[in-house]
Amino acid sequence: MKKVKIPDRKEARAQYDRCRSHYTVVLRKIQRRIRDLLLRNEIEATVKYRLKRFEAYYKKLIKHNSTAQRQLRVNDVLGIRIVCPFLEDIDSIAKLVHDHFTVIEVERKGMRHSLDEFAYDSVHLLVEIPYSLSSSLPCMRKVCEIQLRTILQDAWAEVEHELIYKADYSPLNEPIKRKLASLNAILTLSDIVFQEIRNYQRELKELGEMRRESLHEKIAEEEISLISRVEKLPPMESVQLKMPRNPKNRLEKLIFEALDAHNQHRYDQAIHAYSAILNMKVDPRVRSIIYNHRGMAYFVQSEYRKSVRDFTRAIDYNGENFRAYINRGLAYRMLERYERALEDFNRSLQINALYVEGYYGRALAYLDLHDYLRALEDCQEALNIKSDFIPAQRLRGVIESKLYNR
Repeated sequence: MKKVKIPDRKEARAQYDRCRSHYTVVLRKIQRRIRDLLLRNEIEATVKYRLKRFEAYYKKLIKHNSTAQRQLRVNDVLGIRIVCPFLEDIDSIAKLVHDHFTVIEVERKGMRHSLDEFAYDSVHLLVEIPYSLSSSLPCMRKVCEIQLRTILQDAWAEVEHELIYKADYSPLNEPIKRKLASLNAILTLSDIVFQEIRNYQRELKELGEMRRESLHEKIAEEEISLISRVEKLPPMESVQLKMPRNPKNRLEKLIFEALDAHNQHRYDQAIHAYSAILNMKVDPRVRSIIYNHRGMAYFVQSEYRKSVRDFTRAIDYNGENFRAYINRGLAYRMLERYERALEDFNRSLQINALYVEGYYGRALAYLDLHDYLRALEDCQEALNIKSDFIPAQRLRGVIESKLYNR
């Protein structure tokens, strides 16, 4: 029988010590790269690195030199451990690693154990080291092992390592094994429950955001055109509000009550409801919309100064509210403050150059100023965007009759 040559311990130790500092630098670079990836993707996790201790490496080196272990290669000299709160984070992090490293092997440690066995769950990814190594240890592959675990999986692995792999005692008896298996099952179930709670919280948050966004969109859809109230031209078609059967809370009830009263031309009632909403704690976007609506209600009651004040507040709460700029421009027009009116129409078109009522409102102001050519140009711009915009068609006819009959 051929004698197995045992690697010289002193030589192996000297070579290990020569490589240690370089390997540590490589590990820190990989750790920083992974930390940056997690930060950019808003994933909370702890990233640790470790260089395999000499004693553990030397044991594997001896195995490599035995007859039965000729093909053994040490994969875990360089190790990164990523510990995250939830199970879903493991899949997200694994995808990031696949996207930004060359992954050679993937191993799911817990998959090979039966239900009555105890062993920690962990995903291990072998990746190519993206940095050149000036020196390497015998039998070592130029790879880094990245372990992905939840906090509970990591806790179990640490305790298991102390109880089993580092203990120099006799093998565990069956009752102890069953207890350990039960503890592992409890931790695994806890991970699943934590994930379910997180999913439930996310669903509640998404549902709340969807409801708020739906409410915002509904209010925006129901913006009532002031232009049809200002001119003696045939009014624009308006969208009628479809009231929900069961508003969810007091805020929604007041909003729909106000919009319904507004559509039914009960302006005092609408103003009262809008004012009640403004006395509540609502986010700036909703507050801007409500001020805009209340300003419109004041406008149709010929309360132009009050309407200007409300449109200004709408703009204060949302500087991108181009509808409020248009409405304030119309109010300034009724007050014969044409320069201010034109400034507001211009600002509304800077924010949204495709909103036809901005051009139409400015055309009305130019018409009042007897600047018929500019008024005609704005009518044409509105019709270029929306060819069937009837108010602009009719206003163009009025302007042309003034131009050609002078």
